[in-house]
Amino acid sequence: MITTYAVSFTTPGRTEADRIAVVDLVTDWQLQHHPFLPDEEGRPGASLRLREADGDPVFRLAITETAPRGTHVETTTATVSLVGGDLTFDLRIFTSPRTTRIAPYKPPLPPPHVAHLVGSVLGAFPTWDADYQVIAGVRSASTQLQGQEIAAFLQAPGRRLPVIIEIDDFERNTQPLVVVRPEPFAGLAHIWHVTTAEALRGFVEMSGQRLVSQGTIVVAWDPTSDVDITRRREIAPRMETRTWARLIELITTTAARSIAQPRVPPPPRLEIEPDNGDTPGESQTHDGHGGRDLDERVDDSQAEHVAQLEATIEEQQAALADADRIIADQRARLERKDSQLDELVLRTVSLETQAGIVPQSVAVASMREALRLAQKHCPFLVFHERALESGSELEGPDPGRVLADLVRLNEVARAWMSSEISGGSIKLACRQLGLDFAPDISTTARQKYVEDYVIMWRGRAVVAAAHLRRGRRNQLVRIHVYFDDETHEVVVAYIGRHLRDKASAS
Repeated sequence: MITTYAVSFTTPGRTEADRIAVVDLVTDWQLQHHPFLPDEEGRPGASLRLREADGDPVFRLAITETAPRGTHVETTTATVSLVGGDLTFDLRIFTSPRTTRIAPYKPPLPPPHVAHLVGSVLGAFPTWDADYQVIAGVRSASTQLQGQEIAAFLQAPGRRLPVIIEIDDFERNTQPLVVVRPEPFAGLAHIWHVTTAEALRGFVEMSGQRLVSQGTIVVAWDPTSDVDITRRREIAPRMETRTWARLIELITTTAARSIAQPRVPPPPRLEIEPDNGDTPGESQTHDGHGGRDLDERVDDSQAEHVAQLEATIEEQQAALADADRIIADQRARLERKDSQLDELVLRTVSLETQAGIVPQSVAVASMREALRLAQKHCPFLVFHERALESGSELEGPDPGRVLADLVRLNEVARAWMSSEISGGSIKLACRQLGLDFAPDISTTARQKYVEDYVIMWRGRAVVAAAHLRRGRRNQLVRIHVYFDDETHEVVVAYIGRHLRDKASAS
């Protein structure tokens, strides 16, 4: 895993209440920008892990994400720990390559919400660097003394963060570049804005930087390293955004390669009662002395082992997130293909119907598939539970022909519901579409077997006597329909074999 962003700072003299307050900031940020729980499913390409327990001084949040068709998986970790009164906040982003192709990769700029979290923590818990507070903003220098103050700060012993100094172009009066958008540098650098020629003169005289002039951006590392100088007068206006991005990349890349991860204790273990009568913590070494030194070595070894295990878990989590994303993409493609196939099948039937051609069988694998397509593409038909149950169990008849009949019946239902045809015209409309429609059942069926044709509809029992006839012998199928005169709904009540009638009585 490659670290692409890292910010870490420690404030001494803090309490457990302070640690909880920082944890609240982190969790609120997570709920706002990554709103899902650790055990939530259905988020392909994304996962969240937490280390949080009673008595554990360490809180850690790890979010793994992979973009569609991305070549890298990103893991963002936020760690809050309180050890010996020192409150540490550490935020970093790792990337894991997921391709075998050799190609340049440029990590994206830090997301604004990441910088916002850093700024929130800095605002809530002041952190100091060489006696200067680390702020998520800009300091201004307008006097000669303030310019000298900047030069002195560059030589301050123990300074950890770089210093960005942007000097206005007093002659051309151009818009500043860094100080108007300082958010990505939060927690990574001190930013000074030199606004007058007097402040510039004070800085140059004390620092000895004779090549620094107005319209210049200086990035100063520790006193032993060379400074990075950007002269804006040498940059075309259209390249200024790229220059701003280069400075962000310079600072974030340097920080990612420089800042070590804080060492945190391993998760607390359950205390096991000794079985030799010893009191916990009073074990002796073989030489008779206390085992405190040995315990310290064991704790250090355990902390290192835990860190290795966590790195392994993050690698595996990244691989899992990438695999989930690939599976989700493939599933989405299959669903799109299925939808396109459904559209083609129904369009074929509809075009044949409009052309006055009796539709032939379409490619449908089963009756369940035919019913699924009919429910999806026949909006003017209401499918009763009995129709779905009986139709799913039907074997023998061609499912494609049954689907074609339902599509044509849907057209009849549309015409009836829109009052284009009346109840007496339904049979004629069905005949024009090639449907064999019978408006009623035989007298014998009504007298002896009417319960076969009854369905419960809107709280009352109704007889679905009207039906479509198709096929003979093993291809025989009947589709019974109820036309509701009150609601003008067409209910498909039964799809299956021949129900009992006068032939059954004989």
